[in-house]
Amino acid sequence: MKRLLILVAALMLLSMPALADESRIFTIYDENGTEITQYAGLPDIGDEYIARNNGHYRIIAVDETKQRATAQALGAYSLPDVSWLTENAQPVSAGREKAVAIYCTHSDESYEPTDGVSSDEQRGGIYDVAENFKQALENKGITVYYSDETHHPHDSGAYRRSRSTAASLLENGVDAIFDIHRDGIPDPESYEGKIQGEDATMVRLLVGKSNQNASANKQFAAQIKAVADKMYPGLIKDIYIGKGSYNQDLLGQAVLLEFGTYTNEKGDVINSTGYMADVVNRTLYGGVSGPAGNKQSAPAKDHSGGMRGMIWLVIALVAGALIFAFVSTGRGRDTIHKFKRTFQEMGGGLFGGKKKE
Repeated sequence: MKRLLILVAALMLLSMPALADESRIFTIYDENGTEITQYAGLPDIGDEYIARNNGHYRIIAVDETKQRATAQALGAYSLPDVSWLTENAQPVSAGREKAVAIYCTHSDESYEPTDGVSSDEQRGGIYDVAENFKQALENKGITVYYSDETHHPHDSGAYRRSRSTAASLLENGVDAIFDIHRDGIPDPESYEGKIQGEDATMVRLLVGKSNQNASANKQFAAQIKAVADKMYPGLIKDIYIGKGSYNQDLLGQAVLLEFGTYTNEKGDVINSTGYMADVVNRTLYGGVSGPAGNKQSAPAKDHSGGMRGMIWLVIALVAGALIFAFVSTGRGRDTIHKFKRTFQEMGGGLFGGKKKE
């Protein structure tokens, strides 16, 4: 009987949605015991952290019982050069569409002081933030492909459910994609700030290290911070590079934006969306000759793979036609004549004369 009860309990636990890591708040300290930051989730050894002052750290120990982690100081993180921001140059976007995508993986996330709850399983206040961010980007002349699809519940499967939303948005050929969130840190002061004298909240950038685009995602986040630090000092709280992919394996220029935390006033959070839209616009389109830090125009789509495939197809057609002609005739002159006819027929009329009916 006891074994049966244990089995039933285990099955009930397995059938319940897994709680997201964000429900656990970890404090991260340096090796001297000085607090660096807090993180809503389970830190992983090897995670990186770039502080507001660009101090660079790597997690070297995690104590789950005490909900604390220790990070090794790696020195100052070198952000991309954004000296071009002071120059009056024609943006690279001239003559082409500017387009980004926005969605919300954690559809329930809300702002308790304004929404009355921190989590709304119908439709969270995070969508108000996303929609204001969308409008601010559109005011910059950017086409925004926005999905208000919900991905309830807020559990470990949320990113799996939101993946199809992200993939669908990317079919529009956007330059970047943003997953909009709010943090789970209880202290509102950890995100409170002022931008140009206006009450606003800071924004944390989250990058997933477990995907093939991790390096590009990290570079994109660093570009955003570099631009923001010049334009609106204090807007970007920090960058956390943690385990998981956050669906950022779908595009190099993908980042998760945490607009404030659940204990912040939503109005202050919305104030930050306009500044963030300005930063995104300048990062992607407002450089001397390209995105921040690389001084190049926006990368063109790579068609080299398709071209190489076409070349090998032609080679295969030629070789196949020649072998077939030789086997069929066994003689030099007849082989050449047979080769010409066979090659034209195999190409469907694309090479030489058309095949006669």
